[in-house]
Amino acid sequence: MTAFIVVIGTVMCAGGIAVLFVRSLRSAAVINGVVSLLAALVFVMMKAYDVAITEAAIGAFLSTALYFFAIRRIDEAKDKKGAGDGDEE
Repeated sequence: MTAFIVVIGTVMCAGGIAVLFVRSLRSAAVINGVVSLLAALVFVMMKAYDVAITEAAIGAFLSTALYFFAIRRIDEAKDKKGAGDGDEE
């Protein structure tokens, strides 16, 4: 079981580093959500069920959804700003 936790911890560290170097914001949000789910799994293995539920709900689901909402709003603002360029003379 200790080896499994070490493997999950290594994958979590790799995911954290991958977030820094990935080019797409959506990919970074997904990787961040996966890292949060892995953290919840580690908490379950340590029998900290209340912390695991909180990490899964807040860390994995809510923050990832919030990232996607913010990215969509940014894209909409860019589209709205880009639509008005060049039309007026």
